[in-house]
Amino acid sequence: MAGKSAKEPQQHGKEEKPRVIIKKAKAHHGGHHGGAWKVAYADFVTAMMALFIVLWILGASDKKFKAGIAHYFREPGVFSGSIGVIPDGGQDKLGAGIIQSPSLEVLRSQIREGLAGLKDLINIQDLVSIKMTDEGLLIEIIDKEKQAFFELSSATVKPIMRKVLAFIVKEIKDNPNKLVISGHTDARPFHNESYYSNWDLSTTRALNTRRTLEELGIPSERVERVVGYADRQLRVADDPLNSENRRISILIKKLEREEKK
Repeated sequence: MAGKSAKEPQQHGKEEKPRVIIKKAKAHHGGHHGGAWKVAYADFVTAMMALFIVLWILGASDKKFKAGIAHYFREPGVFSGSIGVIPDGGQDKLGAGIIQSPSLEVLRSQIREGLAGLKDLINIQDLVSIKMTDEGLLIEIIDKEKQAFFELSSATVKPIMRKVLAFIVKEIKDNPNKLVISGHTDARPFHNESYYSNWDLSTTRALNTRRTLEELGIPSERVERVVGYADRQLRVADDPLNSENRRISILIKKLEREEKK
């Protein structure tokens, strides 16, 4: 027989073992979560700081400031702006309206509350009328049978009148609105050596009221007009001789922007 045509290759040495490759799986640890929590924390701290600042301001502020702030958020259009600092370091006068110019409605509430707290002026609320009119806030200081604000048959301001005017000045001195001061009498015929008629008496009482207001701190330029009406505008029309017809009226006029509303 013929030999094999192809000889099988001969093996030399030991057989080569299969190579084993071991791969170690690397543990995948979660990476950091980024800076999102820092942003949230910073927002929280900022909000808390703002809250404490607001609480501190409210705690350190007077009633006028609080009333002005409260009214601003009810009627933001009434005020000209907010408090701020202009670049040269001065106060922004256009933005000072919140404190310096409360609305007449707020002012009316402040005066009423203040009158109730005047312990040295008994029953003063019955002698001072405060109401809103189309022209503005009208304050009337009214005579009663047992309480007059001027000396009898004269235009001399009595001490109680000066106390009432001092209180009014304290409440309205920071308000920029113009003032109109009017004097009124009853219909009782009047004449003496100093005053020829109720016209003279009512006008002189109004002038003396203006003078007292200025002495107490009202700038003269705020007074727009002083007038005496004698008995032509009676408070109690069906009783011309009633003592309540003798009165002084102080009108705090609306500002132009308030009139246009």
